[in-house]
Amino acid sequence: MSKTSLSDVHYRVRVDPQSHELHVRMRLTGPVAQGTLHLQTPSWVPGNYTFTQLGRDLFELQAFNTRDEHPLALHREGWQAYRIEGGDGDVTVSYRAWAYATDLGEPSGILDNQFAVLLGTRYLHSPQHLGACTVSYELPPDWQGSIHHPSGAQPVSPDSWRYPSYETLLDTPVVMGHYDLIKRYVEGTPFFFAFVDRGVGFEAEVDGFVDQICTVAAGYRKQFGSFPFEDYSFVLSLNPQSSWGLEHLTSTMCGLGPDVFTDPDQRAIGVRVCAHELFHAWNVRRLRPSPLMDVSQQLESGSFSEGLWMAEGFTRYYEFLACTRAQVYSPAQFLSNLVGYLEHLRAVPAYQRVSAADSSLATYLNHAPKYAGRPCNCIDYYDKGMLIAFGVDAMLRLGSPVRTLDKAFRGFYEEYASGGPNGKGYSTNDAIAYFRQLQPAIGDMLDATVRQPGGLSTEDLLGQLGFLVEHKSTHQLGLMFLDNGAPTIYNVLDDSPAGDSGLAPGDVISTVNGFSYTAAALNWAASHEGMVSLGVQRGHRSLTFSMRPRSHRQIIRLRWQGTVEQAERLYTWLEQRFPLAEGQVFEPSFYENFHGIETVV
Repeated sequence: MSKTSLSDVHYRVRVDPQSHELHVRMRLTGPVAQGTLHLQTPSWVPGNYTFTQLGRDLFELQAFNTRDEHPLALHREGWQAYRIEGGDGDVTVSYRAWAYATDLGEPSGILDNQFAVLLGTRYLHSPQHLGACTVSYELPPDWQGSIHHPSGAQPVSPDSWRYPSYETLLDTPVVMGHYDLIKRYVEGTPFFFAFVDRGVGFEAEVDGFVDQICTVAAGYRKQFGSFPFEDYSFVLSLNPQSSWGLEHLTSTMCGLGPDVFTDPDQRAIGVRVCAHELFHAWNVRRLRPSPLMDVSQQLESGSFSEGLWMAEGFTRYYEFLACTRAQVYSPAQFLSNLVGYLEHLRAVPAYQRVSAADSSLATYLNHAPKYAGRPCNCIDYYDKGMLIAFGVDAMLRLGSPVRTLDKAFRGFYEEYASGGPNGKGYSTNDAIAYFRQLQPAIGDMLDATVRQPGGLSTEDLLGQLGFLVEHKSTHQLGLMFLDNGAPTIYNVLDDSPAGDSGLAPGDVISTVNGFSYTAAALNWAASHEGMVSLGVQRGHRSLTFSMRPRSHRQIIRLRWQGTVEQAERLYTWLEQRFPLAEGQVFEPSFYENFHGIETVV
């Protein structure tokens, strides 16, 4: 028998909310506890595409033989691991973990004095034993009986669960303490909504918010034919520091923001974030690009996949499509958002330099945080993947009234959900071959847009669907601002007038053509062809740079000129009827991106 099958691991976790600490006792038995033991925390977790200091907050580590409490030598190995000498087959490791770290809250959970969301990244593991393990919790008296545990593990007692693997433990956020739990059924399947904090309007609006998410869930079930879980849990926070958005096997953690119940736009974003993470229950958690099927073997080294354009990009497409079908967004907003993503992608120099597949492979370099130089060497595979998904859907629907991405993606899911024929997950070649057999032109399109830079045919497809795409000529400096960060320059496009001027990311604009900076003044000057002089503050220096805006062509509207048949196609696609009269104008004024709004001036 294998070393893993003869070994066992049990964690006893005492939760101390007032000090925001976990007291962990990890007991290892069997061959895994013999001789030299190697224990570590992961360097990354699936869905969180960056190497993270997940072992940072562990302290007071001690090791001893369980039978006689004889202390064992313990040494640090690297930044995430420890080595223990002299194991006799039954070893206990004890340590404490500071657990109120908002910057690590998404992959590691958080222990507030009122609630806790706990994840397996706080618990050391042995790479030699990634099989079954048990976790037991010791809660303070006023938290007794307060645990909400998503499905995926077997309850052993009221405070203990048996996990089939360490990977499942990593994939299961456990909620405890004081929180609001709302339960709904969607087509007979339980859905839980655990709100760990409240905000203004919670009592009046929460039921409607939950109902909208359930409508999205029902749409996904219709698409795939069933849910791939016994129940599903949303772990939700309104804390603006909880920038969560991480999927799990039967649950997700989502940050909604404090205004989700008072601001209609923020409410729609909250529903959309939940829609995105729920779609991952199919696409990523079960349908995985190679080599993500083997993540338990890659917890230290990371898993580099070129398939994130589909794993994340198709999910982004469905977050907007599902929310439009649920009437969270209007068809006009759906169309506007397509234009917004296209214009943003084409604005960055990297669009003509970096393929979607290469961007996927480089995710550990460029996923987060934002950095200077990003527009020059990186595209967002979420964004391009979304427009690739739209392109596949459009081409299927234009080719046949009975073909849709809904049906095609369900078929792809059913073929590869368990890893496909070789059990290793799908490759880009597999995805292209699958869609090529449905429609050869789609295979050609995927070749051009996934393996090569640029290549998106979004404008042409909008024309074939019945829209006239109208443009205007303007001018542009090539300065990029993030969210509401102006007048601080977030980035400078290297192929632009600003890129040739000497301006740099982090410069703070103080004057425009000799006058005090205003956003309106900068936008006016950038959109005309005359020379522009910008005064900036760079650290302790005041500098001035001059440049001439370059001509630029941008989409200003979509105008409907389609037929009745084309209109019916869109009604079926978006699952609602909306005005489509001859000459109907759709302004591209709506654009939302969970990764931040990057504006080019």
